[in-house]
Amino acid sequence: MINQGLIQAAIEKLNLQTGLGAEYKTFKKECVEGELTLPNVKSNLIIKCKKHLHTTTLQKYIAEFKIKNQITDALLITEYINQNQAALLKEQKISFIDCVGNTYINCPPIYIDIQGNKPEKAHNKIALAKQLGKAFQPKGMKVVFMFLVQPELVNKPMRTIAKVAEVALGTVKQVIDDLIYQEFIVQKDQHTKIIYNSKALLDKWLDAYPVTVEAKLKQEIFTTDNTELLQKLKLNNVKAMWGGEYAVQQYDNYLNAKNYLIYVNPEHKKVILKTARLRKVKAEDDINDALTKVVLVEPFLAIEKLVGPKVNLAHPYLIYANLLASRDARNIDAATRFYEKHIA
Repeated sequence: MINQGLIQAAIEKLNLQTGLGAEYKTFKKECVEGELTLPNVKSNLIIKCKKHLHTTTLQKYIAEFKIKNQITDALLITEYINQNQAALLKEQKISFIDCVGNTYINCPPIYIDIQGNKPEKAHNKIALAKQLGKAFQPKGMKVVFMFLVQPELVNKPMRTIAKVAEVALGTVKQVIDDLIYQEFIVQKDQHTKIIYNSKALLDKWLDAYPVTVEAKLKQEIFTTDNTELLQKLKLNNVKAMWGGEYAVQQYDNYLNAKNYLIYVNPEHKKVILKTARLRKVKAEDDINDALTKVVLVEPFLAIEKLVGPKVNLAHPYLIYANLLASRDARNIDAATRFYEKHIA
């Protein structure tokens, strides 16, 4: 059922902020969720409404709009669009509005770009957030990742979880309390907890990944003039694994890698540099599409915990996160295909 109330609330907020006088119409049968009529604009915007928006859902909508050739005619309406999601939608030139006033509409002669508004929280929720909110912070993300790849870990002693996730004991309790509050962990019986709605949990982890994990990782950019030598690199004897584009290529030979990402422990970085004959990207280098980038990244957990079902390749969750975080349109298209084949 279409959430008419949500659509009306978002449009009312839009008109309140801008005085635009936009109107919501539902009478056209071929447009199930309705259209938004803008003053002095000939074509209406086709509405797509989703109450809660996660990264995976957003990627699917973008792919759907592209397939239907509706990029310039689409309007995405949801309760709240965060700044990362807003930036991605703007890159794809997709209009959006949410119920707190964040808006992007580029339909000449109308141009509106409002960002940074956040949902109001009740006082009790604010107080609770100060105690909780740890699951999707940098240390908590380690615990959540391990719960996603090893759901049975949730029933292990907290000391065991702390050791596996490489965090302090106190962090584990805070994360579990947070996940219980958000209903991602449910007490099945007196002795058993389960990870509930793991898909939504993964979506939330992916949303937080670019800022709370990737942005904080130690990484250096190198380049090479010999990609053939790089692709022949053997990682069996070092603490390293492929992520990003080349990992996707190794999984199903769908994406031809343009850039490369290697997770490697600091003590083995020199071996990688020497064997693959990599050189550091310098300030005078022209960093453009013609330059092959090879990013060496220090992993956020022990390599063996991040490896997926294929030897020397990162876990599919991590590869998918790499593709989304790249913000490259080519990688985002590949991410949708990769998700359907190896994660969904």
